[in-house]
Amino acid sequence: MSVRRTRRPSPPSTPGSLRSTAEPVFRTTQRSPHRVALVRAGIWAAVAAGPVALLVAVAAPAPSATPPPALPASTPGISREADPAGVAELFCDLWLRAGAGAGESTDSATVRAVRALAPDAALPEGLSQGEELLRTVAVRSAQVEGGNAWSVVVAAHFRSAAPGAESDGDSVSEVRYFAVPVTSSAVEGAGGFTVTGVPAQVAGPGKAKVAASPFGTLLPGQGALAVSLGEFFDAYLVGVGEVGRYLAPGADLSPVRGSNYRSVAVGEVRADSEVADGAVPADGTEVRVRAAVTAVDGGGGQWPLEYELSMRSRSGRWEVSGLRAGAAAPARSAVAGGAAK
Repeated sequence: MSVRRTRRPSPPSTPGSLRSTAEPVFRTTQRSPHRVALVRAGIWAAVAAGPVALLVAVAAPAPSATPPPALPASTPGISREADPAGVAELFCDLWLRAGAGAGESTDSATVRAVRALAPDAALPEGLSQGEELLRTVAVRSAQVEGGNAWSVVVAAHFRSAAPGAESDGDSVSEVRYFAVPVTSSAVEGAGGFTVTGVPAQVAGPGKAKVAASPFGTLLPGQGALAVSLGEFFDAYLVGVGEVGRYLAPGADLSPVRGSNYRSVAVGEVRADSEVADGAVPADGTEVRVRAAVTAVDGGGGQWPLEYELSMRSRSGRWEVSGLRAGAAAPARSAVAGGAAK
């Protein structure tokens, strides 16, 4: 007996439906070669995504940042170029020795050294008979023409036989001055210099004006301050006793080593205040002095030396609170009670 089944009508299709519900759905576990290739390509693409992303990040421009301020072209107190004095001094010394009259051939080591510094420089014909160049010293350097060119004055010390001298021991000394033109290179801070011409003999530098000495009070040779200085220099220069015994609290000064001095004698002592002329004043009184000292070495040689010192009174004696050798300090004003500031 056959049973007739009534087929239900299919629902109307709606947009977005992939297939009708009446259509049979077929599934298979076998993949086509093309599908397998696509899957493999996707896997390798995922694996490669990491390195590619890293390369993209590295290649990407860095976020903009405010650059640090540029350093100024010149900083006060800092020299950005070397001093040309050494080059000019060396060239002048070689140039003066390179003349044919001084026994130098055109292919000598001195002439080659001159050519290395200034290839086109003309050479002198040498020193006079019996004249000898002792040394050269650069005494002044000045920039010209916007700072790239220099003029360096070099002092040359000569010795020659005295007129009518009968022995080699009779000689005279003379100092001449030469201006050497030098140009600096454009390399910042490298100190590259080129001699651009032969030296020109010029007049020597004049004497500088010296301010009046602040040390106007002459102290007695056997006064308290001069005696204290004698004891201090015995320890400082000769090594008799400890220097610290003669220093004011807070002062630190090491003795001179290897001087070979056997004795010292304090000569003229001048102070910048009359407070030191007489008895030792109240504790804490300060005065500056300039002392002339004669040191005698082991061979009997005498060495005139000069020192500037700061002295401070304490417990009825003068003590050294500071030493300034070779540099004159400006004058100070004295205040009431004799203490100098």
